[in-house]
Amino acid sequence: MSRKVTLHYRGRAIEASLETHGPRTRLSAEGRELEARVKRDGPIVRIEGRDGETRVAVAAGAHGLWVAHEGRTFRFDVPGGEAEPGPAETQENEVRAPMTARIAAVAATPGAAVAEGALLVTLEAMKMEFRVTAPFDGTVEEVRCRGGDRVDVGQLLVRLAPPGAAPAGGAGA
Repeated sequence: MSRKVTLHYRGRAIEASLETHGPRTRLSAEGRELEARVKRDGPIVRIEGRDGETRVAVAAGAHGLWVAHEGRTFRFDVPGGEAEPGPAETQENEVRAPMTARIAAVAATPGAAVAEGALLVTLEAMKMEFRVTAPFDGTVEEVRCRGGDRVDVGQLLVRLAPPGAAPAGGAGA
């Protein structure tokens, strides 16, 4: 099976092609190709490539797939919408839950400046903690969760304003 996808990374959209043949998967983007053996175990996906094996958490959302790896969350848009229902529209400045989980801790504070990769929220699911980080440098505009809250996949956690943008304000939960 082959399909077009859009990977959102570091504030930009990257058009890619994703091909699957049984457990073999090939991702092609910007003249580069990655090939790996993929095995799903619930929300965890094991990816075995030439550099070894890694594990990622994957959850379906309104526009495609949320993939969480080493404290960063990426979104793959899948045209045609094979994903589960979720938020009506995801904006680039919205940081959403990549999985159904409990909020273990909230590090984001409205009005605070954050650098790309800065910890915003820590989720806990299946006795594992997952760090949700800032996808770009900016200012925390709104926090929509509190420690102890249960959140569903795709639920808005934090809204960011790009650097230099005037924050709209608003704390939340």
